[in-house]
Amino acid sequence: MDDQRREIARKYLLPERPFLHGMASAFDIFGALNQGKSEQLLDNLLEEFERSERDVMRSTWQRVGETLYMAIKKYEAQSSGNRTK
Repeated sequence: MDDQRREIARKYLLPERPFLHGMASAFDIFGALNQGKSEQLLDNLLEEFERSERDVMRSTWQRVGETLYMAIKKYEAQSSGNRTK
């Protein structure tokens, strides 16, 4: 398994031996194999969600800033045009 796939598997807690893990989980009545993994998975998903939220927020504010910049430039162009007349 290359590094990128291993990192993805580790991030989302995918087993490296899915067949053996599946067989073991079939006999895992009390859920001892997955103790703590659901919390880690939820933490990873929450972190990814927060990162995407930050990206959306940053993108939105960037568009607001660009719009304000263009409005200021347009106003300055109109103001300087009116002064010369």
